[in-house]
Amino acid sequence: MQTMAAERIPINTLASRVTDFVFEYIRENGLSTGDSLPSELKTSTELKVSRGVVREAFHSLEVAGIIEKGNGRSPKVGTLDSGFLTQLLLHAVSTQQISTEQVMDVRTAVEVRSAELAALRRSRADIQQLRAAITGMKQSIENASDFVEHDVSFHSIINRATGNLLVDVIGCAMHGCMRQSMRSGILQRRKKTEMLEVVQAHVRIADAIEDREPAKAGMWMKRHFADARRALRRAQVV
Repeated sequence: MQTMAAERIPINTLASRVTDFVFEYIRENGLSTGDSLPSELKTSTELKVSRGVVREAFHSLEVAGIIEKGNGRSPKVGTLDSGFLTQLLLHAVSTQQISTEQVMDVRTAVEVRSAELAALRRSRADIQQLRAAITGMKQSIENASDFVEHDVSFHSIINRATGNLLVDVIGCAMHGCMRQSMRSGILQRRKKTEMLEVVQAHVRIADAIEDREPAKAGMWMKRHFADARRALRRAQVV
């Protein structure tokens, strides 16, 4: 009788029971990234729902990065990453629920604070990677797509250097949803001297981070984003 009653419950409600069960299981057992979770069969038996419902719920959790699944293996607690948030932001921008300028507002705040924290916490390897990204930018002045990739790499290195995973995830998600806008902004700088000034802005930020001067790093980052915003406005992106 319990199975028949469960089958009359809407499928989305049953899937919600599964997701709630997974979250509660993780919290109650103090699990961390990579720890094993109950299998589809065990979850199905525990909750008295079909394996199809469990499979659907597990798929949703996997897409969101909450769990990780391998073929034929029990699920594990997922690792926080930017994939799902990137898609969410892309959807919000493309459907005009938020604007590129609003993303820029948040990104500016995050990046300025990231520069300050990176100046306090950076390693020698971080500085070497920042210099390599700047070299890549110099070598890609005539190729907007490659230039943007090195630009994104530069900012991602700074985000990681903060030692704050949440900053890294949020930063990467915003980079992901703004790549096309960044290309548009770069294309507005038609002269080589303008492109070299963009590179120099990154050099100033890297210098301040290397010198462990958080106030100066934040100041140069803020100025860099003010310039970037002006370029995006000329491109009619914001």
